[in-house]
Amino acid sequence: MKTVELDIFSKIKEDLGKLRKENAELRLRNSELEQRLNELHGEYMLLRYHLKGLPSPSEYLKLRQELQTLKKELRDRGWRDLA
Repeated sequence: MKTVELDIFSKIKEDLGKLRKENAELRLRNSELEQRLNELHGEYMLLRYHLKGLPSPSEYLKLRQELQTLKKELRDRGWRDLA
């Protein structure tokens, strides 16, 4: 059986603790950066829609719901040819 000196073991254990702490800090930083990236992407998409003159996804959904409501109302009034 091989023996390991106590000084080497304690140094390795200390290094491992430092690496774990650094890893936790990096994970926290990564999550913060991911959140910022998601926010910037959302702003970019809204700006893109605005510059192209397109409705934003929420406006598009609202318009689509209005269209469905109007189609339903027309069907109720006797228009059967609507898809």
